[in-house]
Amino acid sequence: MNKWKWTAAALMMILLLVMNLLIFDKKESSAIEAPRLKTVISKEHDFIKKWDVTGTAQSKNTFHIYYDPSRGTIREIAVSKGETVTSGQTLLTYENAEIEKELRELNREKEAADVRADHYSSQISEWEREISSFDEKKDNADAKVMLQQQLAEAELQKSLAENESSVLTDGITELTKQVEDLSVKSPADGVVSEVNETHGDEPILTIVGQGNFELKAIIDQNVARVVKTGKSVQIQSPNNKKKLKGTVQTVLPTDKDQTFSMTVLVEEEADWVEGQPATIIISETLAENAVSIPEKSVFTDNGSQYVWILVKEKVYKIKVKTGLRQGGVVEINKGLKKGQVVVLNPSPVFVSGQPALTK
Repeated sequence: MNKWKWTAAALMMILLLVMNLLIFDKKESSAIEAPRLKTVISKEHDFIKKWDVTGTAQSKNTFHIYYDPSRGTIREIAVSKGETVTSGQTLLTYENAEIEKELRELNREKEAADVRADHYSSQISEWEREISSFDEKKDNADAKVMLQQQLAEAELQKSLAENESSVLTDGITELTKQVEDLSVKSPADGVVSEVNETHGDEPILTIVGQGNFELKAIIDQNVARVVKTGKSVQIQSPNNKKKLKGTVQTVLPTDKDQTFSMTVLVEEEADWVEGQPATIIISETLAENAVSIPEKSVFTDNGSQYVWILVKEKVYKIKVKTGLRQGGVVEINKGLKKGQVVVLNPSPVFVSGQPALTK
């Protein structure tokens, strides 16, 4: 019986020893197992700040139509505000009683001159027939002389009538042109932005031509220090889905302290309306080609900032100095170079020189 007890006790001791060895091996394996890490490559990145200002569209092709008293009085304004017009389209017409009366008289005089010219042309034909059929032997010589005199007179009167008709034609052409000038045509394709029927010293009509629009905006000194003449900007208009290109034309101080007037030329064709608002997007480069990594790669220890880098499948803790932060990306001013492998999920339990594997 004692023999079996000692045998059982020995077996129990052996079993416990094996179990302890297995547990010890497992703990040792866990302690030296290399962690699997997410990594990222440090890259160059531009940090840019956007400034949005509101501008108002103004056409550089704006045409003002003023009242011209030398043409007479306004008979009709043929367009209305907001109407789209084409180049050469009639905008308004004048009436000038004196020109129209003179034109009617000239037309009547010309008709009379043409009638006389036709009359004497018929007489010339008649006298020429009689002279050609004149018989020197049978007819009186004095009769022939009279026919020749009548022919010469008819030719003279015809010439005078034709000359008068030509002069009157020139006069009618000139007056007709003046009458045509009583109709004012649109100087360009565009939109009627203003109609002023009472006019006075103001324009009767204002036509905003298509294309060559510029935006005017009032900006403060913070924006003014960023923009310069010739700087490219983006333009966002409610009427256009895509952003348009623009160029800063002028930046001038206003009468109000610390404000400036900025004009931006729209470089692309688009549908604009005078006075239409649009957003001018100005980009300010804060840092160019800066070494950067995701913000979550940086951790703080005792007031200092660190990152873990991976070199030959081992992790190393290095101190860094950060700068700008934007959109989850941080600028590294010191301690890190472009192209280094940085641990994306750092842990305070890492040990420098510790083996690691990437996922």
